[in-house]
Amino acid sequence: MPLVPLREYPFDEKPMICAHRGDTSHGAIENSISAIDTAIESGAEMIEVDVQMTTDGVFICHHDEFLFPYDKKPIWKSVYADLLAQSNVDALPKFEEILRHASGKVYLNIEMKDYSGFHPSRFVHPLVTLVKKFGMHEYSLYSSFRIDFIQALPWDSLSVVIRPTSNIIEYFNSRSLSPVLMQNPIENLLPSEIMRFAHATSFACMLEEINEKSHKDIKDNKIFLSVYTITTSEAFDEALRKGAKAVVTDIPGKLVALRSR
Repeated sequence: MPLVPLREYPFDEKPMICAHRGDTSHGAIENSISAIDTAIESGAEMIEVDVQMTTDGVFICHHDEFLFPYDKKPIWKSVYADLLAQSNVDALPKFEEILRHASGKVYLNIEMKDYSGFHPSRFVHPLVTLVKKFGMHEYSLYSSFRIDFIQALPWDSLSVVIRPTSNIIEYFNSRSLSPVLMQNPIENLLPSEIMRFAHATSFACMLEEINEKSHKDIKDNKIFLSVYTITTSEAFDEALRKGAKAVVTDIPGKLVALRSR
């Protein structure tokens, strides 16, 4: 069955299950083509991938700033060919291969993982252009802890601000040419206030970050809530009770079966 645009997905009837960096529960490498294939086979409707950009403008899928912990040069200062020489295509795919692989099969949660200090538009604008080239813009959710990256997205993007901490904001501000300036600590802001500041269309956080005050704010403002990273059936049930419309999980197949109870 063809995918409907993400805005038309029946979240109230069928909370979305998003495979965290693909489905790695059977041994696939995270963010790899194999993990993407396994996630699609699991029945998950969405796949979350971490996207970075090399110094020669190639978007790749990898979570950490460095390809390996012992590396001295970060990915954003490296040429793709040099990175590939240390890895392989399956473990370090170009994002365009993920787009080609996912097109028409599954929704994407594109987590923007840029660690450089460059202006957000240097990363965001070519990223969205690439997603549109593969016809996946209507079927993708752009996510980030970085508020400035969410702010840089075009108006027609579906976006989720992942609740950052003051430490995360300070970390990126210390290396950014366009720091995020806030009057109050992020910890003092409600989900609706963070969304407005980031110009986001939805909000994501961990289950333990939903306290009574934030839960009321989410409910009163009809906020679209995503919860991460769910690893047990009990946490899945609790996330749904807290109003989650989507969950990011390391066990997508199990939650697909659980949702069908």
